[in-house]
Amino acid sequence: MPAVANIVLADAQATPVNHTFIPLGPDSNGVWWFEDQSAGSAEIGWNRISVELKRPRNPAPGQTSRERMSRAKIGIHTPKLETLGNTSAGYTPPPTIAYIARANVELMLPERGTLQDRKDLRKYTEKVLADANISLVIEQLQSYF
Repeated sequence: MPAVANIVLADAQATPVNHTFIPLGPDSNGVWWFEDQSAGSAEIGWNRISVELKRPRNPAPGQTSRERMSRAKIGIHTPKLETLGNTSAGYTPPPTIAYIARANVELMLPERGTLQDRKDLRKYTEKVLADANISLVIEQLQSYF
């Protein structure tokens, strides 16, 4: 079991900046949350990472490993705040989320799979996001032709 630690990710700026996501702990559903608190004081707008691992329940008599699967879910949540000016009364309204860009990756890991199967799947997942054509789909919203 890995010890909980900060997660450091570089952004995609022209001069990349590292963002440190500190562990907040698990929520009531067992999902671990990490938060990048570097974006000023508006907690509502801080980037977050969610990590969840669901293992199969205890086996039942007659059950095979064919249906048994662990699921690792990783989420990246990047809320953007609405740009609000002062009201006619002269005060600034509280921060409001305009939208949230999200990425969710779910790895389905069959119980009968090997360590090498899990390593390959993780590496493929990492590399597919770095693929030039996949980058065009995500960043430029270009479809395949």
